[in-house]
Amino acid sequence: MIRLLLAALLCLAGTTARAEWPERPIRMIVPFPPGGGTDALARVLAQHLQTTLGQPVAVENRAGASGVIGTEAGARAAPDGYTLTLNASGPLTIVPQMLPNPPYDPLRSVVAVAIPSVTPLLMVVPAGSPLRDAHGFVAWARANAGKGNYCSIGIGSPSHLAAEMFLRRFGLEVTHIPFNGSAPALTALVSSTCDVLFDSGTSSSPLVRQGLIRALGITAARRHPSFPEIAPVSDQGAPGYEAFTWSGLFAPAGTPQPIIERLNRESRALAATPAERARIESQGGLVMDMDLAALDAFMRREIEAWGAVIRAANIRLNP
Repeated sequence: MIRLLLAALLCLAGTTARAEWPERPIRMIVPFPPGGGTDALARVLAQHLQTTLGQPVAVENRAGASGVIGTEAGARAAPDGYTLTLNASGPLTIVPQMLPNPPYDPLRSVVAVAIPSVTPLLMVVPAGSPLRDAHGFVAWARANAGKGNYCSIGIGSPSHLAAEMFLRRFGLEVTHIPFNGSAPALTALVSSTCDVLFDSGTSSSPLVRQGLIRALGITAARRHPSFPEIAPVSDQGAPGYEAFTWSGLFAPAGTPQPIIERLNRESRALAATPAERARIESQGGLVMDMDLAALDAFMRREIEAWGAVIRAANIRLNP
């Protein structure tokens, strides 16, 4: 009888401890330097959680190795709800598939807590290009097989893989010219050094609006509220074609389910506010509202879609 009472008290204590989470400050790791889009979302979300949870939420930038260093640190943290990671699509759905021995598994080492938005890419060409849509690009590339080129913001980036996904859909031969980031790739495009680039709407749309480059399509299944004039690539002979970048909140595997569920609710509530929706859409994003089951399905689709391109093109990073 005494043992049963002790066991019941221990269970009650454990339940109470979980119900009282959080009782101390929370750390939010960002595996990139300060100032980027993922870091910006981390600071908005950290402020929101700090208000709703009643505890400080400190953002900690741990950049390096294409996001692997910070991602691994977050995955190896104690699964107690006090270390979270505000991560991006690259370190979770792309980079592990290009490494011979990845230090974490995106489906087993971490749990997806919330992905408030996704950002489609724009398929853009120089302003002086005669091309006006994705159909025209396909016809041009076929007529100039092996002569055209495309820029990307780096090997293995969503920019690179989205282009490969598109080119392989049509069997096109176009040379890849990788750059170290969006700014130099866009500079090369403006100067007509490159024929086409798939780039985040966040960085490329200002140049589109200035008339320095032209958008042929957007890599979302529907038109974007900020770019209603740009037709989806999927409506231009590539049904089902989609490609996104995104940032989202993750926790170490084994984090108690009530904590995961609460963080999911709080994050979705933030994205649903008019101010945050406006911020997301103004930066080229699309607001998402995914529960935990939808998040898991989304992650699996992303991993499989990028993995298929990586395997087909045999894209690898140095270990």
